Amino acid sequence: MARTRKDGKRSASATRVGKPRPTATGGTWQVRAYKPTPTSPHGRVVYRHPETDRQTSAVPGNDETLDQVFDQIEKSLDQNVAIGTHTPAVAGASPGVKRDLDALGQLYLDWLVTLNRSTDYVSNRRSLLNKWISPVIGEVLVRDWSVEHSQQVISNARRAGLSACRVEDLGSTLSGMRRTAHRKRTGGRWLSKDENPLEDVSYGRSANVQGAHRTYVAPRKRPSTDRVIAAIESARSLPVWEWMPDVMSYAAFCAPRLGEQLALRAIDVDLETRRFEINGVWRVDHKAEVDGDRRDRYRVPIPKNGKRRVAPYLGSQHLGLIRRCAIALELPEDASEEIVIAAIAAERERRAQLDSDGDWASYAEDPRNEPWLFVDASGVPPTREAFNDAWHVIRDAIDWPKHIPYKNLRHHAALWWKSKGFDWELIAEWDGHDVRTLQRYYVIAAEDGTEKARGTLDDL
Repeated sequence: MARTRKDGKRSASATRVGKPRPTATGGTWQVRAYKPTPTSPHGRVVYRHPETDRQTSAVPGNDETLDQVFDQIEKSLDQNVAIGTHTPAVAGASPGVKRDLDALGQLYLDWLVTLNRSTDYVSNRRSLLNKWISPVIGEVLVRDWSVEHSQQVISNARRAGLSACRVEDLGSTLSGMRRTAHRKRTGGRWLSKDENPLEDVSYGRSANVQGAHRTYVAPRKRPSTDRVIAAIESARSLPVWEWMPDVMSYAAFCAPRLGEQLALRAIDVDLETRRFEINGVWRVDHKAEVDGDRRDRYRVPIPKNGKRRVAPYLGSQHLGLIRRCAIALELPEDASEEIVIAAIAAERERRAQLDSDGDWASYAEDPRNEPWLFVDASGVPPTREAFNDAWHVIRDAIDWPKHIPYKNLRHHAALWWKSKGFDWELIAEWDGHDVRTLQRYYVIAAEDGTEKARGTLDDL
């Protein structure tokens, strides 16, 4: 029976009434659907919004019926899922955020930051979101996210030639977004835990060798020493930075990561013990360009794995490093080794006195004043994108296989050290890994055991 309003008129009768739900004061309330009226030509559904606990009404949108809206609200309340396409607007602020996959992606990135995931990891996921997910399904409402949408993202990436490793990362990003949507939050989850938009979507790498770890680097992806040397020599005559041959040589025989290579300064080179002190990485902000021309670039005084290390360099690289350090320190290019060593020691001492902890490596100078070993025309190290462009010039000039990326020069260093008789424990220290992680890149236990058993098997 219709209730009487305060003005004495009879209220409209509800065409559908939902199940009783408790209020904060101990009473009950119900979702109600009302038929169309002159002021609400499509009808409306009245309910208490879980985020505000205020009475709210919803009307059918395009291609929606009143019954569909009613059923969706009842289902959302039963499953504790957020109601509506937008988060509630805050009084005096902008309208609420649309609950689409773009907004979900940002929630996922924010959650990674909360978990203290590394900057590289977060940047990797942001790149995948911006390039492969947002342009394809970013405007899809989370409540409408389906298996077909997820499969479209993976299929597009594979057709575009994305590597199996990156496709796996892309699938992992979608999986992280799904977990974020399922996570309980104020106002309810963005997606019911009963919904799985990745069901039967395959994004793992292709079959690998029996017993191989997922990080295993197959022999076909390991550059040979002859190929590496040929690339270094070719770089000397190509239109790239004049320091490219040197940085490639250090990558292939000393194993710093690219961010660690670009962060190297003259003061990070110990010419007396002939080794690099790897104590930082080069960062580039993934935000809007600054002053319309470039993003912020800066050095972080801690390597990727959070541990400083040393890596020895080759005797044949020594003279080139003396010259490279002299240039960085604004000394004559042909300055003697003694003068360069003294200049490095003096600069380390100056920084140690300025640092509150007496640590010269942690003292932060303006990037424009650092004695960088590798700089672009602006006087600071280049971005990864610019570096990769230069690498591609070299790669294409010598028919370097595209399935062997620049970062695999670092794998060459580890295997080259092993070929020279150094044990895995020492290589792990130079490479910046623990022994177990390092061996997963190159060793399959079953193959190693089979090789050792060969002699016994041959006698049978």
